[in-house]
Amino acid sequence: MSTPALETLTPEVQAQIMRNISSVPAFISLLRASPRFYQVFRNRKEYLLTQLAFNQFHPGIIDDVWTLAKAVQIPQPVPTREIGNFISKLALVDHEHQQHSIPTSIIAPLCKIGPTIAWFAEDYRHSSLRLLTDVGTHMEIKQDYGILHSEYSITENGRVQRALCRFETFCHLFFVPEGDEVVLDYYIEARRYLLEYLADDVEEIACIRDYLVRRLWGVFEAIEERALHGDPDSAIRKLGKACQPVDWFSGSAKLKHSGYMEYIMSKGLRFIREVLDSDGLKEAELVMKHSFCREFFISHALSDEADKSLDEISLDYNAGTYDGEGDYVGDDLDALSQGLLWANHSRIPSDWGRWPLKGLRDWGYVFWDKRRLEASGVLDLE
Repeated sequence: MSTPALETLTPEVQAQIMRNISSVPAFISLLRASPRFYQVFRNRKEYLLTQLAFNQFHPGIIDDVWTLAKAVQIPQPVPTREIGNFISKLALVDHEHQQHSIPTSIIAPLCKIGPTIAWFAEDYRHSSLRLLTDVGTHMEIKQDYGILHSEYSITENGRVQRALCRFETFCHLFFVPEGDEVVLDYYIEARRYLLEYLADDVEEIACIRDYLVRRLWGVFEAIEERALHGDPDSAIRKLGKACQPVDWFSGSAKLKHSGYMEYIMSKGLRFIREVLDSDGLKEAELVMKHSFCREFFISHALSDEADKSLDEISLDYNAGTYDGEGDYVGDDLDALSQGLLWANHSRIPSDWGRWPLKGLRDWGYVFWDKRRLEASGVLDLE
């Protein structure tokens, strides 16, 4: 019986193969299937695990990934004093993650959150581009659907992943358990956290917030549809009646549903995905058992910062230019996005065309590059 070709490679080549794997299940499967690869892994364990962890993410957002990894090391709920210390260090250059290997205490959370970030990035693309297609339909503009719904460019993927990482960092730092009081210091530190970012960065986080609210509204409406148009004694209906202090389906509770969503969002992306992946009774249980009205969370922290973003963004600091004819310069991860440059140049307010466009943030205008925006037809709108 011949030896598999991979087994005959030199240890250096085998290590090079492993350092380019981005899937944790694939990495584990390879080690289980090949004694030779496992031996190479044992001799380079910390280095290869470090590469695996960072391979989960766009290479241009490693600083934000590192910030998230550091944040999740702090047990929740995070005291406001520790939040303040953490924020104070955000601007400091931390070269630890640039080393060949990092501690396993950092590697583990990165490998856990990486697939979740990737899942939400892909879900975001499908969800927001459907809305952008609706913009074209309602406005009767010509769109190139092949390009509009194509895979992410490298830059687009980096922007969306970066915003998701920053949202998740916010969730971990500012999560307040059910029943605990949100003290004034949390409001202050939440605003301070957002002030660490430029206005266009905050706008990216706001787009992620809007997307998650939209997805959760869909879940809430599906639960209500199943309960109110089904058996009044169904398990879901009984769950709603058991909610305290009021029936989840009552009019007074519905006024608090946006607060319930705030609390669900505060539990982070992994919990939100669990809700989105569930169905039927399991979905209703996850939502109703966490129906605690959280008046304060990211929507409130963003309300002042994000709403004034377009007025504060300057186009003269080498971030890119717009010549008024749709020709953009500076399309990279560190530059202002093409959609934001267009919106700023055209002085389009953030609530532009609430109906039928529903606003720029709903279709993620800050994330898309020139090619996709041209395919959408929005650059031709006045």
